[in-house]
Amino acid sequence: MSDLRKDLLRQMKAIREKMDPKLVERARLAALGKVPYDSDAAKEAVGHFLDAKRDGGAFRRKLEQALKAEGAALDLDDGEKAPPPVKPRRGGRMT
Repeated sequence: MSDLRKDLLRQMKAIREKMDPKLVERARLAALGKVPYDSDAAKEAVGHFLDAKRDGGAFRRKLEQALKAEGAALDLDDGEKAPPPVKPRRGGRMT
């Protein structure tokens, strides 16, 4: 009986080694009932938010100064900034 158990554990270990470590960690947290935090997606969302503001970068600088005061840094990509999405035009008459 223990032979089957060892064989199954060996197979599970081999599958885990093939999987992405981030995916394994997210699954472990989800199994514990915790919501996994995706820092890459959060950075992307904050970057899009800051890029959408049309204040000449004033809010971004203010945020960077506040984070420096707390000892953290804003490590978003300052490379290509995508223009904000264009609002669709409505055709026809609105009543």
